[in-house]
Amino acid sequence: MSELDPRPETPASWAPPSLPSPASGPPVDPPPSPSSPHPQAPYGYPPPYPYRFPVVPPYNTYAILATVFAFAVFAPLGIYFGYKARQQIAQTGERGSELATVGIIGGWIISCLQGAFLLVWCGLFLTFLAGAP
Repeated sequence: MSELDPRPETPASWAPPSLPSPASGPPVDPPPSPSSPHPQAPYGYPPPYPYRFPVVPPYNTYAILATVFAFAVFAPLGIYFGYKARQQIAQTGERGSELATVGIIGGWIISCLQGAFLLVWCGLFLTFLAGAP
């Protein structure tokens, strides 16, 4: 062969591997050993293992209530439930810290807006009352 030929030289005695005859059938795995907790895996595959879903802690109930109360019911209760939820989340490790923060911030914003509206309404009411003959 020439130097430019990329194929390596093969010895004359080399022959391709022979395939098993179809009459012999597929190879049979040995039975699982009694000491193994898992059955024998087929050749070339990793052994099976029990799949466990990751354990996710639940949401804190007060955190959910803080968000709901801040925007839909009564904003000062959203503030209270938000601070209470933060305390419980720090102790128990539950989820919902973001919800508690949303409840606190939203509760303060809505409470300030409601307070401003109440002051304006009371001022207008007193103005109309004072102007009445």
